[in-house]
Amino acid sequence: MKNLLKLEQLGILISIVFIYYKLDYSWFWFAILFFAPDILMIGYLFGNKIGAISYNLVHNYILTFSLIIIGYLINNQTLIMIGLIFTAHTSFDRFLGFGLKTFEGFKFTHLN
Repeated sequence: MKNLLKLEQLGILISIVFIYYKLDYSWFWFAILFFAPDILMIGYLFGNKIGAISYNLVHNYILTFSLIIIGYLINNQTLIMIGLIFTAHTSFDRFLGFGLKTFEGFKFTHLN
């Protein structure tokens, strides 16, 4: 089952990168922003609960898809681009086995 979940995330990652490519967005910005969601790991300096909340804030599909949809509805290409990049990042993390964090600590995720 774990391998199936990883393949699912790889499929999402490949699909998002393909869509990004077809929309002809900047690969410079992709490289710069791909790991930007990980900045919120800094919340762990203030404890496991704050760390999990800040990490999960940007590592979920609700936020990333919302950015894409809102960007589409208001015709804002920047929001769509950021939403795609953050979706790619989230699927990449989950492909590697990093999931949404629990309050127990950084190593405890919804995947284990």
